[in-house]
Amino acid sequence: MNNVLALIDLYDNSDLGLLTRDRPLASTTFLGRYAFIDFALSNLSNSGIDNICVLAKNHSNSIYKHIGNTNTYLANPKTGYLSILINEEGIINPVFNTDVNNIKENDFVLYDDKLKYIIITNSAYIMKIDYKKIVEDHIKSGKQVSLVYKNVEDSTEFSKCSKLVVDNLNCVQKIYKDRKTSRANILLDTMVIDKNLLLDLLAKSSQISAMINVESMVGYLVNYVTRVNAIEFKGYVRFFDSLEHYFKYSLEFLNNIEVLREFFQDPEWTYYTTTHNSHPVLYGPNAKVTNSLVANGTNIEGTVKNSIISRDVTVEEGAIVENSIIFTHTTIKRGVHLKNVIADKRTVFENKKDVYGTEEHPLYFPRGVIV
Repeated sequence: MNNVLALIDLYDNSDLGLLTRDRPLASTTFLGRYAFIDFALSNLSNSGIDNICVLAKNHSNSIYKHIGNTNTYLANPKTGYLSILINEEGIINPVFNTDVNNIKENDFVLYDDKLKYIIITNSAYIMKIDYKKIVEDHIKSGKQVSLVYKNVEDSTEFSKCSKLVVDNLNCVQKIYKDRKTSRANILLDTMVIDKNLLLDLLAKSSQISAMINVESMVGYLVNYVTRVNAIEFKGYVRFFDSLEHYFKYSLEFLNNIEVLREFFQDPEWTYYTTTHNSHPVLYGPNAKVTNSLVANGTNIEGTVKNSIISRDVTVEEGAIVENSIIFTHTTIKRGVHLKNVIADKRTVFENKKDVYGTEEHPLYFPRGVIV
């Protein structure tokens, strides 16, 4: 789809507490071997979209480090491209470091004669979405803008998301926020907009506000500019907006076989990530591993239950890891029992033998600490 450009907007408000203090959500580990941005990038690549830009707000080095060789995510690197865009003026004055100003500073990506449609999405939602179909539905609607939403019975898990009122003609009548837990249409912060309209809005944005962002721009479109099309997404989706949700939704992949199949057993839909030259998982003679995801490079001599283990982790004989998420290069020494724990990179557990959190409130240990 050479006439489509995708912008992955990392200016979202997803905050996983200490876990995202020194890294954006986009490059945070998910399921042991992926990062959140891998799912956004892979969905675009699988949809035939190879012109992709990442709007980086901060911690851009973390994004560069993870993406590495950008060809990993492109079906055709000869004709496509993957770029990381930074708002340099916004770094000097963070008040004006918005996604809209980032696009304006890097608007050269929009001046391609073949380009007709812009997808704007982000990495805070884990979903398997076919953007080719979304673009086709947008074109069929005849509208200049389309918003993607999910209808849910109980919006408790999406309390921080915007919601839509959609009429019988699939047009957005209203965007609002509330904390009610009733049925609602959840805006998935994904939109398709005609390039010419986006260029007009960028030109006018300074007259509206020098601090305008994409979220405000969408509200402006709905209220003042044009009729906005609504496209319903019916697949699995989770929004990651807290450490507790990160823990809950990650372990959900272990305990919901249908979700695991939807994402990872479709031969025509592959999720890509950067590769590492690590050895296969090494299991000791007394190792016991049940209902867990274990990445390569790991050495397991002890017991692992219902957990997600990243690369190059060591679980010594006599150690127990239960209902936990362990990041790379972490060591769990003999006799240690972890339960309901999130351990960041290069953590060492050796002195305290019983380390327990709860399912509702897991214990988080920052990178490099010794426990």
